[in-house]
Amino acid sequence: MQLIKIEPGKNYILKTGPVIDGRQGCIMKNGSIFIESSLIAGLSSGDGTGFQFTDPRRETIVLDLAGLTVLPPLVDCHVHLALDGRDFAAACERWKQPEEITRQVRRELDDTLARGILAVRDGGDRAGIGLYARELVEMGNMAGPVVRSPWFALRKPGAYGAFLGRGMDMNQLGQRLDRLAQYRVDHVKVIVSGVVSFKEYGRVGPVQFTAAELTAIVRGARERGLPVMAHASSDAAVRLAVEAGVDTVEHGYFLSRESLLRMAEKNIAWIPTVIPVAAGLNIREEDGGPDRKQRLVLEKTVDRQLSMISEAVSLGVTLGVGTDAGASGVEHGSAYLEELALYRRAGLAPAEIFRCATLNSARILNLDWGAIRPGRTAALIAVAGDPLGDITALSKVKHACLPLPDFF
Repeated sequence: MQLIKIEPGKNYILKTGPVIDGRQGCIMKNGSIFIESSLIAGLSSGDGTGFQFTDPRRETIVLDLAGLTVLPPLVDCHVHLALDGRDFAAACERWKQPEEITRQVRRELDDTLARGILAVRDGGDRAGIGLYARELVEMGNMAGPVVRSPWFALRKPGAYGAFLGRGMDMNQLGQRLDRLAQYRVDHVKVIVSGVVSFKEYGRVGPVQFTAAELTAIVRGARERGLPVMAHASSDAAVRLAVEAGVDTVEHGYFLSRESLLRMAEKNIAWIPTVIPVAAGLNIREEDGGPDRKQRLVLEKTVDRQLSMISEAVSLGVTLGVGTDAGASGVEHGSAYLEELALYRRAGLAPAEIFRCATLNSARILNLDWGAIRPGRTAALIAVAGDPLGDITALSKVKHACLPLPDFF
């Protein structure tokens, strides 16, 4: 994959094959995209000879992407840059070793970019590695996608999530939120429930916050201009999160149709993260994978999640794509296509999956991506093939365009 850094002081002409976006599908069979000041300045289905840049004195760079499909970037709505998806304990040990954790993060961001994923939303960690990664990229000290970070997650003392954030009593809420706002976090992450059991079907760790407490967290975040992503599995946890008014439900295992209806009514997005559970099925028992009983639990859990993804689409719930990269067996970058394959298995058409991966996910991160039209940021990727006909074409990323002002 060739990385093209779009410089604000130059003009660009991209000679393209088909151009598709998450809003309208195919908007141009072939032609040219014109970029000025890191923004899309115009599109032409012809050779573009009649287009006039605002400042034609600038150097104009012509990029030949003919034969490739140009589209908006992919976005991963849920990752953990503090973890590598291979060895949880070893990754946590690197938190104390600046050179080692920097090397790990660099590899993760490289792998992410190589897949055409130009933005990620981190789920937090106690050591602030995700925030550190964001700063490295923003300061130009490391190439990478746009990184959105909450720093650390809010959770109750003694409850699930010790690696995500320190425990918090509710009388500390204002202080914690002020501290997060001081460090310019992009969102607040709250742990509403425990995790899904891989041994007993339908069992999820207990809910951590009451309805009143969760409402206070959401209200406090709103007062500071911060959206809220909620780790919530079990229908009880999802209902609490939805009624409190969070912006996104993460994971959402075992949610009900009624909860999906409320999410559609309140315009709350869902990030189903199927691959963290499905990944266990890729490991043979003799290699440390699940035994026969555990495998049945995982299969049943995945099948139910896929059926609810299909239900969510039919009910009008906004679906984003998130991998939970960093979780066991879920590696940064490569897991994204595995998640998309699971959406396909759920019955979603390639065009719907494409919308989830581009337009929907960009909106969740408050990015003006997903639609390719004048005035939008010139973040683009080019692939070999037609992802609207075959979603696996997204595995053939040849070029990625990154506007420097947004990334460095």
